[in-house]
Amino acid sequence: MWKFLILNVLWFSILFLVHFFGNPPARRFVFFSIFVAAGIFAFQNTVDPLGWAYYAVYSLVIYVTASRFREWAAARSGFLDGEIRFLSEEHESRKTELAVRGDQTGTAARKANEIFQIYEKAREMSQSLDRLETFVIFGEALAQNTAFDELKLVFWDGKEEAGALSGREVYRLDYSVFGSFFDRGVFLRDRDGLKADLTPEEDRALRDSWANEGGQAAERSSPTAVFPVRLEKEIFAALILNGCGAAGSHPVSILAHSFASEMQRLRLYEHVERLAITDGLTGVYVRRHLMDRFREEMDRCKRFGLKLSFLMIDVDHFKRFNDDYGHLVGDVVLRHVAATIRNNTREVDLVGRYGGEEFGALLIETDESHAVAAAQRIRQAVAEKTFTAYDENLKVTISVGCATYSPGRSEASSIVECADKALYEAKRQGRNRVCSETG
Repeated sequence: MWKFLILNVLWFSILFLVHFFGNPPARRFVFFSIFVAAGIFAFQNTVDPLGWAYYAVYSLVIYVTASRFREWAAARSGFLDGEIRFLSEEHESRKTELAVRGDQTGTAARKANEIFQIYEKAREMSQSLDRLETFVIFGEALAQNTAFDELKLVFWDGKEEAGALSGREVYRLDYSVFGSFFDRGVFLRDRDGLKADLTPEEDRALRDSWANEGGQAAERSSPTAVFPVRLEKEIFAALILNGCGAAGSHPVSILAHSFASEMQRLRLYEHVERLAITDGLTGVYVRRHLMDRFREEMDRCKRFGLKLSFLMIDVDHFKRFNDDYGHLVGDVVLRHVAATIRNNTREVDLVGRYGGEEFGALLIETDESHAVAAAQRIRQAVAEKTFTAYDENLKVTISVGCATYSPGRSEASSIVECADKALYEAKRQGRNRVCSETG
């Protein structure tokens, strides 16, 4: 009995496993073996024919079922393999897409950071009222976005005289100064150190942009790029960028245009400021600004023990010029007198129109003797000068009163009052003279 069971298990196992581990010839051999065995046992007298028929049919069922099971298992495995391949390909596609999007996100973040930095520097430039500070801020912003050799800013009066752009001022910034420890406040203390000259190449590039009516950056094969700054069709400044391969790039262009706008704003601001503190007829300071500066200098004198003198100047017989020649000639006389006073004082001194035909001159760090000498120099220069006004050659004289700061004159108003008294004393003595009010 056990032998029969073992043979059955072995036989059915062969029928089943031959589909998974056997090759096609082995499967065919087992298939035909079923019929051979059934035929042999069918003609044995000791064997029930129906039993062996049933046994043969059952063997065929197991064989066919195993074959179908193998096909199902193979099909399922193939389907799963296909799904795995599909999912793997989709995963790789998504991975590539995510990598691209990551790069795009990184690029967008860098662009956003770049735009934010440009915006911040543009805002800093808009808050500055000093053109050199604005120039340095622009240099900082440019250094954050691109490398360059040097940057120059040129100011001039827009006119060409004797082959050169007249009134030219040049300032220079090197890329190397914008290191990690750059301090703008410390850097701007040495403003004279920013001054420079133009090379012949830069001068040619500047002249090309000056002649370019379109006002665009000069297109040149050299590494020198010029960005002119215009106001009402007149170029009054220009940026010169050397050694920058990205001179035409988007950030550089945005920064250059932003800087040009700020220079235009500062130009208008300076013009309005000049109108507010400058007398329109004579070109010297108005009385209000002169007295404001006078009070500031008085505070400085008190703090540091410095000298300070004030001259009150009046044009002699000015009413006669207006009556004999008219107010237009009188205006010319005032302009000439103001220019003569200005030309005979120092840069640090302040000259203003005090009122009518009266002028005031604030002499910084000047004692009484030097103030009287300066007043005599001005008086003599005016007396010796011949003024031409509408075909009229005229001469004019002035009277000058001088007063100097002292402990008894601790306010600007008291010094002006003393200088005014000295002026009237000069007029009483016959005009065209200098008198000093001793403190």
